[in-house]
Amino acid sequence: MEPSVIVYRHGRRVDEQWTFDRAASECRDPTTFAWVDLPQADPETLARLQDAFDLHPLAIEDALQARQRPKIDQYSNFFALVAYQSEAGADHVDLREITAYVSRDYAITVRHDGDDGLADLRDRLDQAPEQLERFGGGFFAYVLLDQVVDRYFDAVDALQDRVEQLEERLIYGPQATSGGGLEPAFAARRDMILFRRAVAPLREVLNVLLRRDQEVLDIDLDAYVRDLYDHVVRVSEDLDTMHDLISAALEAHLSVISNNMNEVVLKVSAWAAIIALPTVIASIYGMNFVRMPELHWHLGYYYALGVMGGSALALYGFFKRRGWL
Repeated sequence: MEPSVIVYRHGRRVDEQWTFDRAASECRDPTTFAWVDLPQADPETLARLQDAFDLHPLAIEDALQARQRPKIDQYSNFFALVAYQSEAGADHVDLREITAYVSRDYAITVRHDGDDGLADLRDRLDQAPEQLERFGGGFFAYVLLDQVVDRYFDAVDALQDRVEQLEERLIYGPQATSGGGLEPAFAARRDMILFRRAVAPLREVLNVLLRRDQEVLDIDLDAYVRDLYDHVVRVSEDLDTMHDLISAALEAHLSVISNNMNEVVLKVSAWAAIIALPTVIASIYGMNFVRMPELHWHLGYYYALGVMGGSALALYGFFKRRGWL
């Protein structure tokens, strides 16, 4: 995908072809806002944007190095924001990194996957020309983060379904005593840990926005940012709860397997004792002693068999009453 350059005048999109330099020049007009979207972090393109919009070299370096921690850095005329969009499936959660440079008059977004995950953002900006004209880049930053957090709720719902299914399978299902089903459980816990790493730092990001330079983010947007903060806290708490639930389910599953193994060992030990006693009696008669009273008794063979069978039955009854068999 090619980079896209969109210019808004009085909050409404201007349908023209724009270059980086021309967009940077136009956005100096207070009534104009420019948005540049890069589907990939291309070094050459970022260098051109750095020259056109006077971006700090450290901010460009963050975009070139993927897998940054969610954060916000404030510079003299803009702030750099890193966040992660989420895309949840039935058995996975994908996190897609977005780096944004936001000023009062322009915004630059850099994605790292090539997927057009900001199409909804364009639609929301087109539907709110008054807010975009009034707040400029501050409104853009709010809408971007609001879209990110909204997708978090979808991912949390998908994870909750996975946790419920895993709980049913690990504790009550046929795999509860067989030792199966651990791989999906560990995969779900890994997704939760990675998801929490993307969500938790956003609380600090939003705190910084509430204490920021009002040149970029108007004070009238504080209520919206606080609402975003509440949503992030809720998502973070839900993830903590689900992490505890799946950890508890894994512990319960391992306990069930351990108890089942103990029962198996107990039964094997009981049968071994039942078999061992007749074996001892038979070994005594196999010692080939010359003088042994039962050797010259015509009922000795049946007597030995009766002793072996009787002792085995006695042990079986004892173990049965104890619940070992």
